[in-house]
Amino acid sequence: MILRLALLSAIKHWRRSLVVAGAVAVACAVMIAIGSLLNGITGSFYDSVIPNSGHVRIEDARTADSLNPLDLELLLPNAAGLVAKIEALGDRRIVDVEPILGFGALLVEDRDVTTLQGGQDPRNLAMRGMGVSPDTRFADNVRFAMKEGSFLPGGRGIALSERAARLVGAKLGTGLLVLVQDRNGEPWYERLVVTGLFATESADFDESTFYIAEETAASMLDAAGMAREVRLLLADRNDAEAVARELAPLTGGGGGGGTTLRIQTWQTINASIFAILLFVKILLGIIMALFAIVSGTIIANSSLMSVMERIREYGTMRAIGLRARSLERLILLEGLMLGALGAALGVGIGFIVIAYLSRGGIDLGGIMESLGLSRYNRPRGDFWWFAFCTLASVVVSLAATAKAARSVGSMGVAESLATSS
Repeated sequence: MILRLALLSAIKHWRRSLVVAGAVAVACAVMIAIGSLLNGITGSFYDSVIPNSGHVRIEDARTADSLNPLDLELLLPNAAGLVAKIEALGDRRIVDVEPILGFGALLVEDRDVTTLQGGQDPRNLAMRGMGVSPDTRFADNVRFAMKEGSFLPGGRGIALSERAARLVGAKLGTGLLVLVQDRNGEPWYERLVVTGLFATESADFDESTFYIAEETAASMLDAAGMAREVRLLLADRNDAEAVARELAPLTGGGGGGGTTLRIQTWQTINASIFAILLFVKILLGIIMALFAIVSGTIIANSSLMSVMERIREYGTMRAIGLRARSLERLILLEGLMLGALGAALGVGIGFIVIAYLSRGGIDLGGIMESLGLSRYNRPRGDFWWFAFCTLASVVVSLAATAKAARSVGSMGVAESLATSS
């Protein structure tokens, strides 16, 4: 009986019902959108940045204070031996361990100078080279962004971005000169064929990084068995601290030649990104809180007006036998229905918005690229966040209606009938 009366009342005053439900829907949709935006940023960090940079990293301790992090003096002399020791542990928490040989290089257009007009020099571009295993698991961002060719097939060639290729006049299948300075200070160049072109969502990364096989890089740099760093990929990133502690005895002299090593976990490696993410989280939290306050006020005002406009109607119900407690339940039930309707609409709107924005992403600017994140953020929906926003919207609507219900329930029949609508 009470449920039927509440439904009929909401339908009879459909305009006011739409206002209340609309306010709830907008509040719910905005909260879902903001939360999904934050979830997209953090998800990109955990799913892409951390695995590519490694959960645990071992490098020369001097790297942190070096003005040139690509200095060949900072290479680990016995990286191959260190990798062998780690693999011999048979630790199931460690999914992969790989030496990474990073170095500075100059990419030079592979053209005969006599064919260039006006005596123009071949184009060149200073970049950071990464010597990796052809089947490396620390370049998934590049593998998934391949536009032409493939990533170092059989350990051959060079993989660089489409943007960098245009700057040096290279195409898939053409040659490119890679000029480096080896460990003895002697210049060395290698002609490598472009076997893969990629395009990630970070322009900074695309213009600064290329990949060749670790064996090729070691040969060019005269650095056989050496590496810039050793990266570990774990099955569970939360094991990073424990694994790092257990590896400490191995690295006491693992670098060889008296090299002091430093073990870093992904939390330390990405400390600056953590700080930025914390700031973004706080900022979005403040925005969400302010919006929630404004939305709650609007919902409360709409609910209160919806009830107060019908005081005489409620008085008539009381006059024909409806008890005050039943009247309060009727008002609360109506508020609950409108809140649930608004929350459902809000979830639907939020889902549509997230699906639309996830296609192309939201351009957050170059600051994200400088942190190694994609500048295009794709909001990610989360079941528990959807559930929280839905519950919060219903609770706010119900709480706003409860105040009005108590006020009307405390009024006498005569007072209610005497009130002008």
